[in-house]
Amino acid sequence: MAASIEFSRLPKQHVPRLVISPRRIVGDVLSRGWVESIIPFLALLCVVVGILLTTDGYFAVSNLLTLAQYTPDAGLVVLAMLIVVAVGGIDLSVGSNFAMSAFTALFCFHILDLPVPLVLIASLAAGSLVGAANGLIAGLIGCGALLTTLGTMITLRGIYTLSSQAWLVDISISPRIDDVWDWIGFEKFMAMPVAFWALLGVAILVFVMFRQTRFGWHILAVGGNRKAARHGGIQVKFTIFLAYILTGLIVGLSGFLYAARQNSVGSDTGIGMEFFTLTALVVGLGGFVPGRGAVISVLVGFATVYILNNALLNAGLRGDFVQFSMGAIIIVILAIDVKFRKHRHRLLASTYLDPIQVKIEPVAGMAGLMPDETAPKLKDAAIIGAGRVDGPEDVILDRDGNLYCGNRDGRILRLAAPDYTHVEVLAKIGGRPLGLAFDAEGRLVTCVAGMGLLRVSMDGAVELLTDQTDRSFFSIQDDTTIRMADDLDIGPDGKIYFTDATKRYDIENWGLDLLEGRPNGRLISFDPATRRTQTICDNLVFPNGVCLTHDGKFLLVASTWNCSILIFDLADLAAGPRVFMSGLPGYPDNVNRASDGGYWVALAGMRNPIMDQAMKYPALRRRMAKRVPPTNWLFGNLNIGGVLKVDGGGSIVDALWDEPDGPLYMITSMREHEGALFLGSVSNDKIGRLNLADTDRRWNGPRSYWGEG
Repeated sequence: MAASIEFSRLPKQHVPRLVISPRRIVGDVLSRGWVESIIPFLALLCVVVGILLTTDGYFAVSNLLTLAQYTPDAGLVVLAMLIVVAVGGIDLSVGSNFAMSAFTALFCFHILDLPVPLVLIASLAAGSLVGAANGLIAGLIGCGALLTTLGTMITLRGIYTLSSQAWLVDISISPRIDDVWDWIGFEKFMAMPVAFWALLGVAILVFVMFRQTRFGWHILAVGGNRKAARHGGIQVKFTIFLAYILTGLIVGLSGFLYAARQNSVGSDTGIGMEFFTLTALVVGLGGFVPGRGAVISVLVGFATVYILNNALLNAGLRGDFVQFSMGAIIIVILAIDVKFRKHRHRLLASTYLDPIQVKIEPVAGMAGLMPDETAPKLKDAAIIGAGRVDGPEDVILDRDGNLYCGNRDGRILRLAAPDYTHVEVLAKIGGRPLGLAFDAEGRLVTCVAGMGLLRVSMDGAVELLTDQTDRSFFSIQDDTTIRMADDLDIGPDGKIYFTDATKRYDIENWGLDLLEGRPNGRLISFDPATRRTQTICDNLVFPNGVCLTHDGKFLLVASTWNCSILIFDLADLAAGPRVFMSGLPGYPDNVNRASDGGYWVALAGMRNPIMDQAMKYPALRRRMAKRVPPTNWLFGNLNIGGVLKVDGGGSIVDALWDEPDGPLYMITSMREHEGALFLGSVSNDKIGRLNLADTDRRWNGPRSYWGEG
């Protein structure tokens, strides 16, 4: 029977409410996406300050309202160009399309005498038609975007010239007056021109599209890597086609607003707009960068270029000198921006790792149980699935004795009982499956690094349960995304408790979290009944294995780098953790129930005196990370496989080791099932099976959690 736990007598574990570090602040700021726009923003600030110092009244309210009325046309075209550049294309026809859309609006308004809403639709349709032509040739057919849109630009400019010459006089002498038309062109709504609100609305929609919609993600994926997007199931050609249509639609809106304001067009309408647009885009993005939907950065670049150009012209400078000055200034801005981006990553790399002094409790409770003091009991373990599994970080068995594990390639495998020679794929996850647990309905719930918490039914259907939690109150970085979901367990009420081992590093770089020694992890809960995800305890030191106690009242959580096991009272989670065990001889990973009321603790690696000393000197670890290749870093001994047997009160009663050159090393999980102990490893290609003596051969995990079923 499980021993009762006197929770109130256990020592409290200090958990900081706030983690403050100047290096972390610098690193977090540098890693934010908006930092890439800092040079364009500073350039805009310099332009504004320069105009304030040299020009009187430029930023007077009246002039700002004038700018707000005249800038949206070009601003909309910049946003349209951003979409097509983000998908990996280019559109040199935006100027000709803009002119043709404006002419279409004027023709429908003055010649066809259509209502203003139909005029808007006609202008949008004209722009979309040009976008569809570009998308058809450059996207669906696959011709080069540069030559395609160059041809469209020349052809459309010719059509526009012929059309405008034929109807310009009739349009200019048209007596038609319409209040809605004039309101769109000249009036204000909430103290700002209507065109300004149109630009703001489109900017918000494009921003949301890139951040929140599947289509926006597909555009960025195609622009970032077309081959990877195609392998990911995205219809690359159709996505490009739709992106060009959307670009044309926004250009059509811009042409409509221009027509309503100017009420006329000229032979030079739209000429040079494509180069102005590309210039604003390059300044905002720091280059011609596909796969980025940086709306705010692009608008900052647009404002910089537009205001600078406008201010130089207003100063009475010659047009050719203005062009020369603009080009020189933009080259300087881009040179500084490129230099900053290059050194930003170097600075980030040098400041992101942020070690602190860590003092680990000395090894306790291991008298006579260390590897050199006891026989290697794991040497008698049978080997299962050798070479047919890859990195089974966690192993688990169902009621029928079938064995399940995650695979490094993102699959969950099932090894059929009783001999486990037949290996089949239960599901393809895509991420790196780590912790596993069965719910009351016999479905497999898994933590997947980089993806969150997923549930897999026995027919292979995969369901995402959650991938986000509460944001930390004082976090510079948005840490809502669950970065490294590690291990889990499920309460009697179905609530799932799992760990996000580190908010700063991913599965490939988890070792850097050890070098930091900081409380970068958190314990999270997910309630399937309400679909609510909640952070239970933040700022834990690499929280790893999770296990409900046998009575279902407490939750054990392994704190890997602290070499300890924490315990939470489920009736009072707000009280925080206490220390269930400390001074472990190695780094604890998964924790699971044992048949006698105790627990099994996997040790992923063994402590050594040198590493314990190094944890006291953060500067040493920081210099080591900078100057020494990762293969030569000081680290715990990961070559000794170990499992501790712990009683219900937290005392170590046995230790199971493999031989130093044995096949079972870096053990990260173990499950007891009907008289045998199954062992998994995140870095091994096999699973161990050890027959246990003097155990209940009817006991298994599903029955322990959910009864006979």
